[in-house]
Amino acid sequence: MRAGDLLANRYRLTRMLGKGGMAEVWQAHDQQSDRQVAMKFLRSDQFPTSDTDDSERHQELRILRQRFRREGALMERLQHPGIPQLFDRGTHGADPYIVMRLVEGISLHDFLERHTTTVGVTASIAVQITDALACTHALPVVHRDLKPHNVLIARDGRVVLIDFGIAKPLSPDATGYTRQGSTVGSRGYQAPEQILERQVTPATDLYALGCVLYRMLAGRPPFIGDGLPAQHISDTPPPPSAFSPHVPPELDELTQRLLAKNPEDRPATASEVQAVLGQYLPKPGQPEPSPRFEPDPTTVFRVPRGHEQTAVPTAPSRAARSNRRREPWLRRREVEAFLTEVRTQLRAGDVEPDPPRTVSLLDAARRQWGPSDPLALSLHMAAADGYRVAGDCQEAAILYQEIYDIGAASDGQAHEADMLEAQLGFAECRIPFGDLAPAVHALAEAIDGLARLVPHRARQLAVRCREVGLELEELKCKEARAMLDRLDGWDASAQPSTPV
Repeated sequence: MRAGDLLANRYRLTRMLGKGGMAEVWQAHDQQSDRQVAMKFLRSDQFPTSDTDDSERHQELRILRQRFRREGALMERLQHPGIPQLFDRGTHGADPYIVMRLVEGISLHDFLERHTTTVGVTASIAVQITDALACTHALPVVHRDLKPHNVLIARDGRVVLIDFGIAKPLSPDATGYTRQGSTVGSRGYQAPEQILERQVTPATDLYALGCVLYRMLAGRPPFIGDGLPAQHISDTPPPPSAFSPHVPPELDELTQRLLAKNPEDRPATASEVQAVLGQYLPKPGQPEPSPRFEPDPTTVFRVPRGHEQTAVPTAPSRAARSNRRREPWLRRREVEAFLTEVRTQLRAGDVEPDPPRTVSLLDAARRQWGPSDPLALSLHMAAADGYRVAGDCQEAAILYQEIYDIGAASDGQAHEADMLEAQLGFAECRIPFGDLAPAVHALAEAIDGLARLVPHRARQLAVRCREVGLELEELKCKEARAMLDRLDGWDASAQPSTPV
């Protein structure tokens, strides 16, 4: 690979961004959509030839290619602003490649080399990591290689989890590619069960998160020196406050729980970790840290764009509970009337560039009724649709992903219609960038799910399906007409007029 090479008659390589193992990541110009992208390649030509015979070498290459292709398939399903968006997959010669959203920024490793983080900066980074982990674990998938090199901080302060090369699906039928006697993960960030070649679970990623959190709070890893594997298996590190006295006791305790040797002694979920970290996030309107950080991870929380950037459940303070009692009490009938008005505007394409009232009502509804309440979810969907119709696909995608995560975390079956519609909306946000494949996939899944829904929700979802299908048809998508034909009868009656 060299700068200037053209791949797939579309991607012009510009510069190498990184190299590790047998993979390379390049920045490239996508000439079809006229945007900069990141391309990750498997380089089989760099496979070591010593100490292996031809048959063993071919077997290991086959496993590497399969694992690489699985990485692309996983990323296609992981739709989250804190995970690089997959644009394309293909093969160059015998080796696969994946094309992703280009994240312009620096790694957390380089960030920590330049800066000593405050508690607020640490919380801003860690909360965004846990949000990406929560999405990953809901699939369910374990990342298995969380470390500062695999976390990027973009120029706008958003944190992105990268490199799913050794991620492991937890479904019973998932293929295992790790040979007996070998461990996966990175030295210094492996959980005891990884080192001992035992079953990995989401708690394995939480252990690695504990190592990263410890590094940010204490200014050093939990263990250093020789015998790192043995230390991670047997030793308990001093609390971060032993090296940084400003660390609050709650974060000392959280870090120690994350680094528990027994996975069952760690926090149950990434959301539980968020609940603790969320208490230390900067508040909207607060000034930037002094001295300044570049990039500044607190920007996401200090300068919110009309709604919560990351859903963070926190224990309310006494003052917060007092303020909550003084808030106007929402009446469901008035909210339903407001939603009817918003939906009418959306159908007419008459929507504000930034729908502040919908977002304001959404925040109040989530506090009063809970995020999974049907009316709160309807407001959530209306806010997402508003941003999408107004052309702000980035904000819309964040909201759609939040809806999907809420449904998956509560009762996926009860919220299936919301999850399918959110998945459809998220994929539709990629159409303006020339990415039709995700929309085709999401549309097919939504149509397949119609028969499982109650009649009125099936009709509502079918209307959205038809909108997306017509949009795809206008863009000459060859699959669109067949899917539109499958919708005949669904958006007019409770059951299709013909079998589908």
